[in-house]
Amino acid sequence: MAAKIKKTIAIFLAAVCLLASVTVFAPMRAQAAQDQINGHSLIAENDHYALYMNEEYLSIIVQDKATGAYMESAVSYDDNKNNATWSAAMRSALVLTVIYGITDTQQADLINDEVTKDITYTDNGFSAKVYWSKYKFGMTLEVELTEDGVIASVPDESIVEDGEDYFIGTISVYPYLGHSYLDQKEGYMFIPDGNGALIYLEDKEGRFRSGFTSMIYGDDPGFARQSASNLWQDHNIINDANKVIAPVFGMAHTSEGIAYLAVVEKGAERASIIANPNGANVDYNRIYARFTERVVFTQYNGNNSSSAYQTAETGRSHSDLQVHWIFLAGDDANYCGMANAYRAYLLERGDLVPSADNSYNTRVDFLGSDRESWVVGTSAVVMTTTDDIREIYEDLKKEGVTDLFSVYKGWQKGGIYNLPIGSYKADSKIGGTGDLTSLMEEAENAGIQFYLYNDALRLNPVESSSVFNVVKQINRRRFSESTYKDVYEEFLYLIPSRTGTLLGQFVNSCTKKGVNNLALAGITNTLYSNYYDNVFYSRHNTAEEYDKIFGQIAGQTDLVMEQPFAYLWKYTDAFLDMPLYTSNYMYEDESIPFMSIVLKGVMPMYSEYVNFEANKQEFFLKMVETGTFPSFYITKESSSDLVNTNSSDIYSSQYDVYRDTMIAYARELAEINAKVEGAYIVSHEIRENNVTVVTYGNGVKIYLNYGSSAVQTDGYTIEGMSIKVVE
Repeated sequence: MAAKIKKTIAIFLAAVCLLASVTVFAPMRAQAAQDQINGHSLIAENDHYALYMNEEYLSIIVQDKATGAYMESAVSYDDNKNNATWSAAMRSALVLTVIYGITDTQQADLINDEVTKDITYTDNGFSAKVYWSKYKFGMTLEVELTEDGVIASVPDESIVEDGEDYFIGTISVYPYLGHSYLDQKEGYMFIPDGNGALIYLEDKEGRFRSGFTSMIYGDDPGFARQSASNLWQDHNIINDANKVIAPVFGMAHTSEGIAYLAVVEKGAERASIIANPNGANVDYNRIYARFTERVVFTQYNGNNSSSAYQTAETGRSHSDLQVHWIFLAGDDANYCGMANAYRAYLLERGDLVPSADNSYNTRVDFLGSDRESWVVGTSAVVMTTTDDIREIYEDLKKEGVTDLFSVYKGWQKGGIYNLPIGSYKADSKIGGTGDLTSLMEEAENAGIQFYLYNDALRLNPVESSSVFNVVKQINRRRFSESTYKDVYEEFLYLIPSRTGTLLGQFVNSCTKKGVNNLALAGITNTLYSNYYDNVFYSRHNTAEEYDKIFGQIAGQTDLVMEQPFAYLWKYTDAFLDMPLYTSNYMYEDESIPFMSIVLKGVMPMYSEYVNFEANKQEFFLKMVETGTFPSFYITKESSSDLVNTNSSDIYSSQYDVYRDTMIAYARELAEINAKVEGAYIVSHEIRENNVTVVTYGNGVKIYLNYGSSAVQTDGYTIEGMSIKVVE
């Protein structure tokens, strides 16, 4: 009942927030559109924008009629440094990678190749049927001017491959839209790395040979290369890069007051974001989406790894390809304007539903138990029982800390890595099913949000014999995820249908006991291709299946998710493990809280665990800057007890160690968040002297000083490594 009431309230709030998110444009007189710009003719216009097109390249120019500023997809300033291949890529609307001779590749474009083009003009743009006679393949490019920008798409049904020698590998649509040359324009590219990052449009002086290349929704395990373990692979010594959790990127020409946020609306599951600063091959800054139609991968002859060879997918991916460039002007032509535009876009489409409760909570997660190797099999290592949790809650209550949010991990019989979970059955060593149910009821009565954790992706082959419904890669080898630990050395991934069955059983067994709060992980931030029963299923198929699964269980439970991909945001009541930093690539010039700006005021966001942050004072400031609530991973017993388990990387978690920090954070952050609860971030400024200013829609400003010395700004003194809230 609580879940249904909460969803009803959320629907009402979505309508209210949608109205609040509508941008109010200052009245500006639109200029008359020119007939031509840089060899491009006017083909469509509306009240806000004009669209120009060059028939030879199918390139476009989008002009803001109010300001006259425009962005081009074809390079008009040529420094004459580039060969024919690069010159064609810099002008062509479509740039393809062609696969031939099994794995050899070359570029196909609209300039260097013999191409027939059948162009039909529409009221808002054009449709061009394109065919490469040499390669014997073709497709239709559709471009439409909208009230907020432009949409380019390639319908899947329009792609044809008539030959037997050449095949489409990748398709890039308008890869140079919004480009700039060296430092001729002020501004930056926005990349969705971590919470968000900027690459400045300054002269990089040839320092970087490449830029940002990352697959939307993370790499595909179905194509990951696996090899036998060796000494160096026994220890994971490199931190993973952040996954791209939202299909967006952006370009801002701040000196000209024009920017865009690009959303990959279709085909995102097999697309990558590419952002190259000047000096990486050519002296132009460019950012775009590249769609993968075929992947070159390693095939093995049976179990003989020495006879592996490279080959390509025989069939291409099937999905419409579509990018929507949302243009911004004036004070909105910046990364904060991009984030606000994305929020409004998601709310309007129903892809983001406001949570019924955005109030402050301190997240205190608990680890119940894990396993360590024993003489025969494994034995339990109990870290936090249900009674331990009661004691911790009572101790925090005495200190006035009652606004709590908890996820209980390792509650199930057999410990945290006894996966998958098919029913609601708690380990007797942490208190048993009955006592856990009682604890959850007590927590609800006390106003504490208490969730059961379920990694619905992984299967532990040591503890489970159900290995027939697991993911196989395109080379038909079973995919395994190495843990670099001694007790359980690998995990397998469940196929979507098996995940759906087990989750359905688990949810039913929970709700029968009155347990409705579920925290899901694994399937929330992993997408894979899969070869099953002689049929290949792409990431498009996996995403569709996961969407159905979440749609079913979201109506039965109060659901929160661990670092969910954007296509699942509409199903979650909170975002767990929001990254506050980036992967720290050398070409990144600035870290920005893009994702946090999108979601602040829409749903609660909880940080990654404070325990494992080296600079806790800076991390505290980051939480305030992003409007993110703190998270702690807590055990009653000392974390040293975990040294021989798969949880050995939890090197500091004992409640007694973090008690005072949790209390101090709760008091200070609750006071700050009370002043901005439910409000959106409308402005984010990175100033000189390590000062950042965050402005909310209700007028509250938060000044943050990341430097060690006091700074004067706007008439206020901000002490070193501190904050100041101005209402």
